[in-house]
Amino acid sequence: MANRWIISADIGGSHISVASFVEREDGFALGPIHEKKLDSGQSKDFILEEWVSLFKELSLDLTRCCISLAMPAPFDYLNGICQIKDQGKFIHLFGVNLKDELAGRMGIMPTQIHFVNDAKAFLMGEAKFGKVSKFKNILGMTLGTGLGSSLKFNGEIVDAALWSSKFKEGIAEDYLGTGWFVNWFRQNFSIQVNGVKEIIESEDLLQMAIPAFEEFSSNLADFILKRSEEVPLDAVVIGGNIAKAHGFFLNNTISTLKLKNNQTPVFISEFGDKSALFGAASKFFDQKVLLGFDQEL
Repeated sequence: MANRWIISADIGGSHISVASFVEREDGFALGPIHEKKLDSGQSKDFILEEWVSLFKELSLDLTRCCISLAMPAPFDYLNGICQIKDQGKFIHLFGVNLKDELAGRMGIMPTQIHFVNDAKAFLMGEAKFGKVSKFKNILGMTLGTGLGSSLKFNGEIVDAALWSSKFKEGIAEDYLGTGWFVNWFRQNFSIQVNGVKEIIESEDLLQMAIPAFEEFSSNLADFILKRSEEVPLDAVVIGGNIAKAHGFFLNNTISTLKLKNNQTPVFISEFGDKSALFGAASKFFDQKVLLGFDQEL
C-alpha cells in the first residue's frame, strides 16, 4: 500500500513514547516523536484513551496506519493479550485483548495493530540503525527498573529473557536493575533513594555512590562474560535509564572484560529511548530505508 503511515510506540510502566513514519518512494520519513508520562496503575479506560489520543495526534487518518507497539513481557504478542500480572504495572490490563480494544476505539481493523517485545524492539532498532549494525551476533541490554535483554544470533533477533537467569546469589535483575542501587544505599547508608537519576543529580549522593558504581561495573562485566561463554558475541549494546549514567561505570566494565581476556566491544545506545520506536516500526520497512536521521533526534 503506497503512502502508508506507521505509528510505533514504546510503552513502559511510567511512560509512553510514540513516533510516526510516512512512506515515500525512497524510504520512510521520520515524523514527530511525542512522549508522555503515564501511570500504568490507572484504569484500563484511562490508559487506552491516553494511548489513542497520542496516536490521533500523529495521524489524521488512522485507517491508513500500521501500528506497532513495543510492550514488556509477559505478553501474548501474536494475539495482543496482556499477561502482565505481578510486576506492579498494568494491573488493570491483565487478560485484556488490547488489539481488539484499541481497534474499536480507533475505528480500524485489528489486523492493523501489531505487538513486539520491548527488549527485542530495542535491539531491532540498534541492529538496523545503530552503532552495532555491522556486527553479526549482538547482545542487547536495557538497564532500568528491570533488566531487558535481547539477542541477535544467526540473523534472528529474539527476546533473551535473561532478567530471571541465575546470577551470583540470585537472578540477573537483582544485580543489574535500579533495585540494586536502591538496596545498596539502604544497606550501606540507611538512605532511601529512588533510582540512579536521583543519585547522579546530587553531588553528595554521587560521592557516596562511587563504590556502588565500581561494584555495578564488575557485575555488568561478569554478566557479559557469562553470556559470552554461552554464545559467541561480537558486540554488546546497552540502553535504558541506567545507561544514561554510563560515564560512571562503562570504562570499568570494559577494563574488567579486557583483564579477563574478553575483547567484546560494549556500546551505549545513541538513540536511547527511541531505539524501540525505530525497531518496532522497522518490521514494516521491507527493503526501504529510514529517512530523517539528518534531523536532530
